[in-house]
Amino acid sequence: MLCDWHSATLSRYTQQLAQPLQLGNVQLQQRQGLYLELRFQDGRLGRGEIAPLPGFSEETLAQAEQQVIACLQGHPQHRLYPSVAFGLDCAMAGEPPEANFDDSCLLLKGNWQYCQQILEQQPSDLAKLKVARQSPKQDIELIQALQKHYPQLRLRLDANRSWIWNQAIFIIENIDLSRIEYIEEPLNNPQQSAMLAERTGVGIGLDESLQNSNYRYRYFKGLKALVMKPSLLGPWHRCLSLLEQAHADQVACVFSSAYESRLGLSWIKALAQQYTPNQPAGLDTLRAFSEAPPEIEIIQHFQHNS
Repeated sequence: MLCDWHSATLSRYTQQLAQPLQLGNVQLQQRQGLYLELRFQDGRLGRGEIAPLPGFSEETLAQAEQQVIACLQGHPQHRLYPSVAFGLDCAMAGEPPEANFDDSCLLLKGNWQYCQQILEQQPSDLAKLKVARQSPKQDIELIQALQKHYPQLRLRLDANRSWIWNQAIFIIENIDLSRIEYIEEPLNNPQQSAMLAERTGVGIGLDESLQNSNYRYRYFKGLKALVMKPSLLGPWHRCLSLLEQAHADQVACVFSSAYESRLGLSWIKALAQQYTPNQPAGLDTLRAFSEAPPEIEIIQHFQHNS
């Protein structure tokens, strides 16, 4: 995987969050990750980000750091952690093009006032709404309010596998499904997703399912989207293989972030522009960060002994 580079620098970044971020059972006050800079024999520069997401990634930041150092020192690895594989692929590809994220799918969460504030600041006809963080009744009230006040708004709901069957049925029966593109991972038993689609007609998006190293693509009626977070999936070729299989069944693929910094997001945006140019990516996560610049600490410099 690593070839033709002359020298490398590995750094660790720490970026404060605007407010605590709840990820499953983990609450983050700051985001940490690694920056990898490669200088190639021909003078090119490559930059990638390695940022495991606590609560979701199989590897910790310490494990990722240990593995990328071993790679740069020339020690073969049986299997790369997903965040390491993604960051190395990015760095080997060069530097990401300049990117803005104004055309990303808006990310909504919290209460009606917060959602309204975001939509007033950045009007949009498409948004992803985090659900299952409050009672089913409150979820219904919020979705209904959004659908009433923003008639053109289409929603992607993300339940992060938090509803039981009866909760999902109750919510789906009380919202306008014609304006719901799909629900990501609605059930705490993901094996029931196909049954839920058949019973209700709701579209299903897969996210956490893809992050299982044993996942193999399989179409079912009602599958509408694969939500691909490259930092959690690994090498570029895995993302592109899933994309090719899904597109053969006319299933959408949506590139999405795992709260990377701007460098990682720029690479995901580049992949989205190349492979899913007509599909708004889920990259509206920079607002989670404080405006203060990240603290960057150089870990080690490396020379390639070829």
